[in-house]
Amino acid sequence: MEYLEKISEYARHIPDRKAVVTDNGVEMTYGQLQAASEAIASFIEELSTKKGLDPHVPIPVYGHKNPLMIATFVGCLKSGHPYVPIDQHSVPLERAVGIIGQIGTTIVFDLSSEDEQSGASALQAAVDSSDVTFVDYTAVADLACNEEHRSSNPEHWVTGEDLAYILFTSGSTGTPKGVQVTSDCFDNFCRWALTLGSDAAPRDGAIYLNQAPFSFDLSVYELAQSLAAGGTLFCLTKASQDDARLMLESLGASHATIWVSTPSFAELCLANPEFNSDLLPCCKVFLFCGEALRNTTAARLQERFPEGVIVNSYGPTESTVAVTATVVSPAMAAAAEPLHCGVPRSGTRIVIARDEEGLAEAPVGELGEIVIVGDTVAKGYFGRDDLTSKVFSETELNGKAVRAYRTGDEGFLDEEGNLHCRGRIDLQVKLNGFRIELGEIEQNLVEFPDVKEAAVVMVTKENGAAHLEAHVVSAGERTESDFREGLALKNRLKEILPHYMIPKKVVFHDALPMTPNGKLDRKALANKG
Repeated sequence: MEYLEKISEYARHIPDRKAVVTDNGVEMTYGQLQAASEAIASFIEELSTKKGLDPHVPIPVYGHKNPLMIATFVGCLKSGHPYVPIDQHSVPLERAVGIIGQIGTTIVFDLSSEDEQSGASALQAAVDSSDVTFVDYTAVADLACNEEHRSSNPEHWVTGEDLAYILFTSGSTGTPKGVQVTSDCFDNFCRWALTLGSDAAPRDGAIYLNQAPFSFDLSVYELAQSLAAGGTLFCLTKASQDDARLMLESLGASHATIWVSTPSFAELCLANPEFNSDLLPCCKVFLFCGEALRNTTAARLQERFPEGVIVNSYGPTESTVAVTATVVSPAMAAAAEPLHCGVPRSGTRIVIARDEEGLAEAPVGELGEIVIVGDTVAKGYFGRDDLTSKVFSETELNGKAVRAYRTGDEGFLDEEGNLHCRGRIDLQVKLNGFRIELGEIEQNLVEFPDVKEAAVVMVTKENGAAHLEAHVVSAGERTESDFREGLALKNRLKEILPHYMIPKKVVFHDALPMTPNGKLDRKALANKG
């Protein structure tokens, strides 16, 4: 795996350079990352042999923005195992337990920080299996400090079609689905990502801003580039992102040269007039993915950071983060047309499909479903051949067999080959950069005994602000106010769903509106919001 080779090379030549820094002062150099990952890899191999595990069984890694998490990711890869990142602050306990159950592994790294051991013990107590071995924060810290560790065997490293990581995304059935990304997909993405905006800022020694939790695929954007380029990953923790003043201080302290985030996070920062080139004088490249970048957001960034280069990109988790990109010029930002997403990367082709099953292409400028064909398309969903067969297929590109993925996004290609994305075809939406299956929220709502029917819609205001609304029909008579009942439902959802999937508003109905052909009228519900 090229990625692991580069990390090892940097550990030899620049061992004292910081590889990972968090805004609460925790640091790890390339030399320390190498030593820790080697020790962790050796430990995993010994434990796997002792337990008689399959050499490629996925290993969940639970925690939040700690350098030891990244060392464990690398250690998993060096031992031949894909890692499964689970952020303790963005993934509810019940959901984390469900993911671990789906994986069926008998090794879990529980890296909850030392001052949050209540979360660690809760996870371990909630996993109903005496066969699971939990490796806690203290044990991993001891491994990282052990100078007598054995080196990993490069022959055991993940490579080719071996899985590198599995990211669990929202599932329409109410159960998260794990996207399987291979070593080749990861390396291919990494090579391309390092070219984005490279004329504006050198990669060697660059400081990459990490905003997204590690369980969200946008974090792969900066994590992959940073360590592959010998840069420094600066992680914004949840504590700083929850406090506007603290976040501004952390941004200033980051000295970031390359910004990676969702457009929504940038819009949040732009609300503060102090967010400008005086705060981040070294920031030369802004990389966006995860949701649509609005013209107004790009224009305001160009005004605040006149020397900054803005890159708009597109891609789902199933195609390894991103597959198209474009530099947003001032002329593009000033145009009335929504920003396009650029042209596909080398090794990838975008097909606009005009039918529901095959890959028959729509003419230039005609809307259809966006299908991604190429060498970064994932291997399907973990343990879900039924779901995989619905959206993944095999085809040929440049004489090679490759995978294709039907995104469920609607869009078209213009005459220059630029992709224009126009939103979702199905019930999947993107809100604040998070991909959400509305059906998953609905499924969890109707499982409550006092809910007869439920529909969730995303409401977008004229200023571009968006939020989720749940529309509910009660199973019995309501005795409390709608406000109280709505609050109670939201509190119950918070116990099982991530924060970004909790509806902002709950509206009660005697019956949900229907279209003339007898289907749920989601447009009418959105208009009610």
